[in-house]
Amino acid sequence: MIPKGLTAALLITASALFAAEAQAAEIRLCEDEIRTAPFNDERAVQSALIQSVAVVNRGDHPVTLTGVSFHLKSRQQVRDTRWLAPADIANAVKLAPQIAMLDQIFPAQFCNGQLLADAKLASSDTLAPGEAVVFLYQPFVWRGERDEIEIAVETSLDTALKTDQIARPIVARTSRTKALYPIAGRSFVAVAASFHTPHRWAGIEEFAYDIVALTGNGSTHRGKGAKLGDYAIFGKPVRAIADGKVVAVSNDQADNAAMLKRQGETDDAYLVRLQEGQAALLMKGMGSVLGNHVVIDHGNGEFSIYAHLKQGSVRAALGASVAAGETIGVVGSSGNSTEPHLHFQICDSPDIATCRPIPASFTGYRLPLELGPRTIQSGDIVEAGK
Repeated sequence: MIPKGLTAALLITASALFAAEAQAAEIRLCEDEIRTAPFNDERAVQSALIQSVAVVNRGDHPVTLTGVSFHLKSRQQVRDTRWLAPADIANAVKLAPQIAMLDQIFPAQFCNGQLLADAKLASSDTLAPGEAVVFLYQPFVWRGERDEIEIAVETSLDTALKTDQIARPIVARTSRTKALYPIAGRSFVAVAASFHTPHRWAGIEEFAYDIVALTGNGSTHRGKGAKLGDYAIFGKPVRAIADGKVVAVSNDQADNAAMLKRQGETDDAYLVRLQEGQAALLMKGMGSVLGNHVVIDHGNGEFSIYAHLKQGSVRAALGASVAAGETIGVVGSSGNSTEPHLHFQICDSPDIATCRPIPASFTGYRLPLELGPRTIQSGDIVEAGK
């Protein structure tokens, strides 16, 4: 005969085991590997950004999400840890309306519907079956080697606590394609992979470059900048970074002078107008966002993308072979462009809506304000050979 106290204890234990078995938190990422970008070459500092993590209740009962942790590892040893506490979870829940809107207008940020798929966004830290919480933008910076990130999720059901986890490799490499800088002469990198500029925070362009040119007074334009022709980069030749085959071309989209900031327009008013214009372009698809563009296949699983080219300027024909340094068009301001500039990036597929960017391995350039060579960052002046 089993004593009453032991019977009660066994019942409690069995109940907890049943609850634990009923819990199933699924952790979803768009990335199958976490790619890094150099933060400081001289000191071997690297950076990575996890764009979004979805935690989905795949069980049969509501569960409470009590914590999320990130562990950066080197050779199976944990080197860095970040813990998202209940307050962080509450903040993520509050962002549900913005995430739902972003999923509608910019689905590429959430791997085109795959992140949430059949899940619905939760309205609290207690997730009903099929509900999810999405955690945005987890940046990491470290010195030395990191080769894996482990994400662990803790949930509670009644008295039972359960931890589920997944791991992704951390990959620190630049492109296999040895790339000429796409603009010869002197130019200015307005946006690169730095955390303080916008590209890094969008998964499909996190290692992309926006390249402009400066006038003698340090501005990007002459005069008031009211016309596209006032901008120093407008009409500059764009060159292929390496040998390859042209696999996508657009050449007939008008340059978007309407996106220029108007004289006397306040920053706040311009931002509202800009966001409306960008949303309209996004609704039309990524082709309208890129404007006139060229995509080149370099034959090694890597593709270079050149966007916002001037209407009618593209020389590269679909299917044609191009040589490194060959002019393929000139800088314009078509598509989602606030002023004339070249948007450039290297990807692992030709479709910018689904590709994963790769940090570029540029050659034949110098940074005149630096004492020695390093990775190009946002805010750099670049000189590249003719």
